[in-house]
Amino acid sequence: MKPLCVSFVEQDHHLAEQVLAHLSSTGMQGIHCKHPDELNQQNVQGTCDVVILDAVTLGEQSLTLAAQLAKHPELRVIMVAPASQPEERIAAIAAGADVCISKPFNTIELIAIVQRLAARLPRTVKTGWTIDPVRALLTGPANNAIDLTAMETVLLTQLAMAPEQALRSDALEKAIWGLSDFYNNKRLQVCVSRLRKKLTHRHGPEELLATCWRSTYQFVPRMHFAPKH
Repeated sequence: MKPLCVSFVEQDHHLAEQVLAHLSSTGMQGIHCKHPDELNQQNVQGTCDVVILDAVTLGEQSLTLAAQLAKHPELRVIMVAPASQPEERIAAIAAGADVCISKPFNTIELIAIVQRLAARLPRTVKTGWTIDPVRALLTGPANNAIDLTAMETVLLTQLAMAPEQALRSDALEKAIWGLSDFYNNKRLQVCVSRLRKKLTHRHGPEELLATCWRSTYQFVPRMHFAPKH
């Protein structure tokens, strides 16, 4: 199993070196990011497990970045904020950070928090597909999360509950739109077509959402449900 990867966004080079040294001593891989752009490159590659954000380094971007990272079920977020600004720490939690600690901090305590958060990581996303109906996210093997519409979420949830099976279009239509006269097979086809474009854009031309005989649909790889938070 590959070591846990922790990215630290911090402008203080000496502090970053100290934290990375402690991470290495406990068998984890640490990456120092001086700017958010460097962190974005790491996330695209799907290499990060835990992200530590320094609020002072990020400034006004800190809450926005925390909210963006919180959309990815495969990541855990720690915010570091000045001890003199408790309102900023509260805002960080509200934005989506898992934990917010005061700065200056105890490095050993920070490592303990990282290890505790790492134990909660949904490891299924490393080896397969995960559907998170609450957050409306589909995550692939490369940890690339796809935002889903409400209809796409219901569609994939139904398919996830019937692994290795093809579901009839009328059953899917009923699950998405209920008994309303508003739905029809054409709307389902449009929903499937748009979802396929998303999948192709993020994961290549492999057929993941297949149309089977007699108007039935199947998500070919097995999907897991994300752990409840």
